Amino acid sequence: MLSKGTQKSRRYNKKREKSSTFSLIVHLQFAVFATLFLLCFEESCCSCMAAFSSSTLLRFASTPVSTTTTTTISSKLIVNAYAFQAQCYRGFIHSSRNSSQGQLQLQPTKMSSTTSSTLHKRNFNLLMSTSTPTSDSASSDIKMKEAPNKHLVVIIAGPTAVGKSAVASKICSQDVATGILKEHAKNNHDAHSPLLKSSTNSQIGKGHIISADSVQAYQGVEIGANKPTAEERAKTPHHLIDIVDSRSVCQYNAADWMRDSLLVLDQLKSRNGDEDAEVNDGIDTDNVTINNEVDENTRERTERIRNFLAKFQKGKEAKNEILPVVVGGTMMYLQWLVHGKPDAMKPSEEAIQRAASIVAKFETQNEGDGDDDGSTDENSGWDAAVQHTTSLGPLFGERVAKLPGKDWYRLRRILEVAYTVLDDDDKEAKIKQLYNGQREGGLDESMEYDVRCFFLCPDERMTHCAVVDSRCEQMIGGGLLKETTELHTTGQLPEEGQQARAIGYRQTLDYLKREENEENDDEAFSAYLHEFTGATRRYAKKQMQWFRRDSKFLFVPVKLGEEKIDRVDQVAAIIREMCIKPRDKFDKELWPSDTHKEKKTKIDETSAQNQPLSERTKQVNEQQGKSMKFFQTKRHHLIEGSEEYKVVMKEADECTALLCSLKASS
Repeated sequence: MLSKGTQKSRRYNKKREKSSTFSLIVHLQFAVFATLFLLCFEESCCSCMAAFSSSTLLRFASTPVSTTTTTTISSKLIVNAYAFQAQCYRGFIHSSRNSSQGQLQLQPTKMSSTTSSTLHKRNFNLLMSTSTPTSDSASSDIKMKEAPNKHLVVIIAGPTAVGKSAVASKICSQDVATGILKEHAKNNHDAHSPLLKSSTNSQIGKGHIISADSVQAYQGVEIGANKPTAEERAKTPHHLIDIVDSRSVCQYNAADWMRDSLLVLDQLKSRNGDEDAEVNDGIDTDNVTINNEVDENTRERTERIRNFLAKFQKGKEAKNEILPVVVGGTMMYLQWLVHGKPDAMKPSEEAIQRAASIVAKFETQNEGDGDDDGSTDENSGWDAAVQHTTSLGPLFGERVAKLPGKDWYRLRRILEVAYTVLDDDDKEAKIKQLYNGQREGGLDESMEYDVRCFFLCPDERMTHCAVVDSRCEQMIGGGLLKETTELHTTGQLPEEGQQARAIGYRQTLDYLKREENEENDDEAFSAYLHEFTGATRRYAKKQMQWFRRDSKFLFVPVKLGEEKIDRVDQVAAIIREMCIKPRDKFDKELWPSDTHKEKKTKIDETSAQNQPLSERTKQVNEQQGKSMKFFQTKRHHLIEGSEEYKVVMKEADECTALLCSLKASS
């Protein structure tokens, strides 16, 4: 028989549980009502309602509840309602910290009608797709708010000539893609997920490559863009290649590519068991309208993308579950896709050209191939560029001071914005609106995608530089001179176009259009080859520096000394292993513990074994950069006197003569 004290305690607990249950239900009803309220009213109402109801949900979710049954019934609805509230909150208002008063300010943000309706429908479906979990899974369902039943997206970056395409092709193969999709669904989706059922029922998986290369987007260019062959495209579907007209001089930028890549991802996602997926038309009418008409270049590009996607909506391809694999080395493209678009304003065309010209002058003083080791001769041009940028205003000086190392790309972007603002009549007001530090729309915060980012890192940078030089020579021997000439003479490589400024085409045009064009000019050809290989190596170095600073990318070592088939298999195996891990375990590989965040020192074999693979690979890559100043170039294929060299020199003379005759006739 229970004591009186125990009986009294039990009666008190039951009374408390009933009270807590009633309070929980009341709060939950209000949260659902507030969420539905967002769907019905204009943005002005939604801003206030989202802020109020989101704070209510936060208090509600943090309230301790002793009743297991109540927690079980409501846990998933809380998570889904909170996710919906959070996305609406992000969509309608953004926060900015007032540095002088220390107060949080809420301001309405403009949204396009297409984006708003898509957001509403997707998150309404997310809210209403609740199911009652078992009591054992209640706590795990709450944890699932970090990555609940998301579609897997693989991103593969890396420096030029490291083998990204070969690894991506391996990942996209039927056996590997099928295994990744099934195991990822098993380890990351709950038992009620339609994605898990779709992956379980689907017997065949197939990878689709989404190109993240700024040059491959243009039609016409082939060798200089290092596009996949017809055989490779037939084996694996490649999206966002040949989507921009070759004669176009439009600036296909990171914003355009991000919009196009999200269109492809949404279309592919709708194939993978997501019946509620809302697919937009890929056109953000708030950003690309001219006189209320969508820009014609954007319309044509979107139509090409959709026509290619339509090929996989019928027949055997329609039954395959698709694994999207984003592949490329264009740094800004991937940064926008993963982290979202930045707060910086869109620069004017005049500002872009002016900034490019100014930076090019400063950058010529930093032609060395070594890493940023602090030597004076390598920093003279950079220091002058920093001084020039700072002279434009204190805000721009602060931005450039925060750049880690000699980041010429970001410095040029700062100059583009500075020139755009300073040329504006209302420049004071525009300057105050710049740089609030917010990014939005990235996959890393998406409620729909589980993005796993990888950077293929060469294990020996000296060896990689030799591979880069060899690749450049192979491109020249493979017909780069002839292709550049044909494209230029037919108007498909306009000098003011972005593709003509790409590495490879830019140096080739300068060489073929040189003033002193003697036949069989070995000295001029050597200078051309030196400039071509040097620019490519510098770009590869910049790519490694850039992604070492990006915490979202897991570094995977590529053993260049081994046979290609072996190293591709090794890298693909690592990526597969990381993709099928539960998200929390993948994050542990991505972000090392505090013991691995100590000041970087030269690592030995003992300490290296205690570090995660990614962190160890980053440190080795950075340390090797200090010895790159001793790299010595040499010819690999185009050796003077060889038959291959003679063929190339003959082709060079013919192309030079053709361009000179056209110039004389004009």
